[in-house]
Amino acid sequence: MLESIPHKTCQRAIQTRWRVTPDGNVTAQSTLWLFCWAKTGRNSPDAAVVSREVFNRLFPASFADFDARVEHEYARVNRYATGNIEWELARMLA
Repeated sequence: MLESIPHKTCQRAIQTRWRVTPDGNVTAQSTLWLFCWAKTGRNSPDAAVVSREVFNRLFPASFADFDARVEHEYARVNRYATGNIEWELARMLA
């Protein structure tokens, strides 16, 4: 589904930014990375729309619900965090 996002920068980043744990869960950083694409599309409205659709298909919380609970600035800063931020994101979504 990620490959359907119409933006070359996004396509190039999938290999390095999209991570799934051995038990099949998407990491918090990868969730935030996709959220940022869905929020802005890196100045591409088409990329933002498709990213939102992908987000809605991949996660139990819709993009709109996630957006209401997670600040875009938090996502922008933490999408590349090296530490474990799973608990922090889960707390925001609770």
